[in-house]
Amino acid sequence: MRDVASIRRVGRGRLILSPSWLVLSLLLIGALLLALNSQLLWRMDQLLYDAQLKLWSRPPPQDVVIVAVDSGSLTQLGRWPWKRGIHAELIDRLSAEGARAIFLDILFVEPDQQHPEEDARLADAIARSNRVFLPVIIEQLMRDGQLTETLPMPLLAEKARGFGHVDIDLDPDGIARRVFLREGVGSAHWPSISVAILQAVSPEQVKTLPGGRNPDVISSGAAAIVRDHHILLPFAGPPGHFNSLPYAEVLSGTYPADYFRDKIVLVGATAPGLGDLIPTPVSGYNRPMSGVEINANLIDALRRGIAIETLDIKWQLQLTGLILFLSLLSFPFIKPRLLFLTVGVMFFSTLGISSLLLHSLQLWFPPTAILTGLLLGFPLWSWRRMVRTARYFEQELTRLREEPRNIQFYEASGHFSSGLNFLKEILQFDGWVLCDAMGLVINSSDRALVATPPGSLILLGQTRKEMWLWLLIPRGNTHWQLGLKMNEALYQDPDAMELLTEYIEQFGVNYRPERRGNVELVERQVRRVQSAIADLRSTRRLLSDILRQMVDGVLVINLGGQVVMSNKRAAHFLGIPVESDPVLFDMDVLSHHLSIKGGLTLGAVFRDVLVDGKVVSLEGSIAQQGEMLIQISPLSEAGGRFNGAIIILSDISPLKESERQRTQTLNFLSHDLRSPLTSLISMLEIQKSGVEVLTEVELSDRISRYAHKALRLADDFLRLAKAENADYENFRETDMVSLAHNAVDAVYAEAKSKTITLERIIQSENIWMKADATMLERALINLLENAIRYSPVGSKVTFRLASHEQDVSCCIEDQGQGIAKEDQEKIFAPYQQIRKGASKNQKGTGLGLAFVKVVVEKHRGKITVQSDVNVGASFCLTLPVISEA
Repeated sequence: MRDVASIRRVGRGRLILSPSWLVLSLLLIGALLLALNSQLLWRMDQLLYDAQLKLWSRPPPQDVVIVAVDSGSLTQLGRWPWKRGIHAELIDRLSAEGARAIFLDILFVEPDQQHPEEDARLADAIARSNRVFLPVIIEQLMRDGQLTETLPMPLLAEKARGFGHVDIDLDPDGIARRVFLREGVGSAHWPSISVAILQAVSPEQVKTLPGGRNPDVISSGAAAIVRDHHILLPFAGPPGHFNSLPYAEVLSGTYPADYFRDKIVLVGATAPGLGDLIPTPVSGYNRPMSGVEINANLIDALRRGIAIETLDIKWQLQLTGLILFLSLLSFPFIKPRLLFLTVGVMFFSTLGISSLLLHSLQLWFPPTAILTGLLLGFPLWSWRRMVRTARYFEQELTRLREEPRNIQFYEASGHFSSGLNFLKEILQFDGWVLCDAMGLVINSSDRALVATPPGSLILLGQTRKEMWLWLLIPRGNTHWQLGLKMNEALYQDPDAMELLTEYIEQFGVNYRPERRGNVELVERQVRRVQSAIADLRSTRRLLSDILRQMVDGVLVINLGGQVVMSNKRAAHFLGIPVESDPVLFDMDVLSHHLSIKGGLTLGAVFRDVLVDGKVVSLEGSIAQQGEMLIQISPLSEAGGRFNGAIIILSDISPLKESERQRTQTLNFLSHDLRSPLTSLISMLEIQKSGVEVLTEVELSDRISRYAHKALRLADDFLRLAKAENADYENFRETDMVSLAHNAVDAVYAEAKSKTITLERIIQSENIWMKADATMLERALINLLENAIRYSPVGSKVTFRLASHEQDVSCCIEDQGQGIAKEDQEKIFAPYQQIRKGASKNQKGTGLGLAFVKVVVEKHRGKITVQSDVNVGASFCLTLPVISEA
């Protein structure tokens, strides 16, 4: 309300700066300054710098020449590297022509083992010239990773006029913009090669080096690169801007007389794939600049005294913060219609100031933070002003806005297309096309789908044209035309058509835009009140639908004990016809149907709910419906007074059945697991008492039998529990053939003890499937052990494995007594032992086949059994395989 009051005072007095806008401006400025200090805006600043640098060109100096080792020279003189005598010949020729300085941007680190006389010839040429400069490189050793300075081999180094580093610093985007005039390992003792040349030929021009200083000029210990005098390099022009001659032409003398006299000659590689070709701000997309030309640019810039320095970060932060602060705080004092123009003037003025500083003072001031602040500040201020204005117009509707609003299932046209695609999937119609009032396609399920709306449509009616159903959707003073391509069967389905119609009607707009005038605000408020009432009605219908579709039964009673609201599920639980009025039954009817455990009555329970305000949760049952969880909560108004209660009936019969099964499992395990242990203890007690002394062999045999029985029971139980908790998504690719062989091999000894023949019929060398190898192999062993256990001596057990297109079948057949038809459904239940014929010592735990079934189902397969009494049994597993694709 404070904002609204401030809007009312506009134009009635002096303007007062809003504290909220001041705080918002400071937060925006702080975020931008943090981004500037953290170099988050670095890339955009570099793009602006590159764009301005491309506009800054100058003619190349006439006394700087590049002798290029280009592709033509390689063709004439042979593959690289050339004999060093060739370079000696070049030096002699350039020296004879009167060159002031010669820089060989070529590394001569190691002597030429095959032609040592070439090294001597080159050294003599360098000594005779006394104007040759050689590069120093800083590299990292492969053996220990240490940094080292690599100089030319001593034979040449002692003859050279000077040395300098040729390192060119690349920005994170891989573009060369900056150089360091001094650099070295441990201290910045090596000048740039350009500085070294100028110190020899024109020392007055580099008496004081420009650039940003490094406070730590000398390293504090370990070998590290130390750099000093950092500058941004003002390139004179794009690659190829400097005067250049091919190496081969210079050797052949194909150049004007006195061409090299009193000139600085830079010799280096420019051929692709041979030298260091580096992207620069003035390079084209496919034209990097050679390292020797970059050094030529540096020589020219140092002689002209136009090295660019970056404004110190402290000054950047202060100037950026001040400019943004003054700009943002001026927004409230500028008329709205002039604000956009003012922001544009500020934007381009910032670019102009940055460009002026760059070109006149050789000082780079990054403007991105200011530009970003202006671009964000304008919409932020406009949004804030719009919010305050909207708050004023809505102050009369505050009470209505506090009322419950409808749950918006449908937005405007944003969800229309996705909803149609969803209905297309569930109703299986062929496609849809949405057109505007002129018949132009707005959207469609498929761009290839083409359809033309009919000439006239009835408002929200249906017009059938061939395979298309066309609907007209009003949209205020215009309309949409929706075409649905569907077959006749879907068109004749009333439920499907009702679903489509109900969804489409949500997007109909049946009122026209309000006319502007003096009554516009009042009309808008009336419409908003009408909309709020419609929302309340829609919410009530929505809540009724939610209650009707709930899986739990819901009953709402008033203070008189009468049911005033219920859903279908509650009526189903209570055995009451859905068509009956819920008010017709009361507490007596509820008491007749509901039985509460513990002997409690509904009257006592409702006393706790309605008088004490407690939430009660208890268990009960309803005749012929099963066991119920009954939850009763008080209903109260906003003032806190109770006006009824809500009863939720949840069917917990499946949960109780599961609980009973769990209890049965525990009882079974406690009995069967205790039985061998109890027998074992009793036998030991008898042995100690001396009443019936067993021999050592008998005692050992019985202890082994009882212990193995207990262990087998525990193992089977743990395997079953593990299988029930297995997840198919965690299974891995497994060879079913290998599992089959392993399983058959595992039961070979048991079969041999009964002289039972194990026959393997496996038709494939490998069958890959997604499986848990341990569980699946154990399941096969269980089936084989059962087959051996219930087969007579001297019979045969057959293992068949066959691969099909989509699955693999695995069958285990025995020649035992078989399983009766009525027992075949029971054998897979836990703790069931149906088959006869095994001895007492061979009797199983009743968990083996239950484990097999769980494993098969976890592998998304199925298991079947074919058997009859005295004809043996055949258990077949069908499991999905992994396709070769």
